[in-house]
Amino acid sequence: MSRPVDLAAVRAFVERELVDFGAEPGMISDEARLEELDIDSLGVVELTASIKREYAVDVPLEALTKDLTVAAVVDLIRRGRR
Repeated sequence: MSRPVDLAAVRAFVERELVDFGAEPGMISDEARLEELDIDSLGVVELTASIKREYAVDVPLEALTKDLTVAAVVDLIRRGRR
């Protein structure tokens, strides 16, 4: 059984990753779409790998699109850790 997910920690992780991929920190909000944050296709692939490495969650690449919001990315991780 997985340990409970600390949503604040997941949100902070996602934000750090997005900044590493070029997003402006002040632009990141739960409603912001990856595309609005200038996360390109390679960034989406790298985010998928980071999620797997950090949380052992296999997120299908097709689930992470540039149209996804930051909150939706956090939710994918949360659901994957159940």
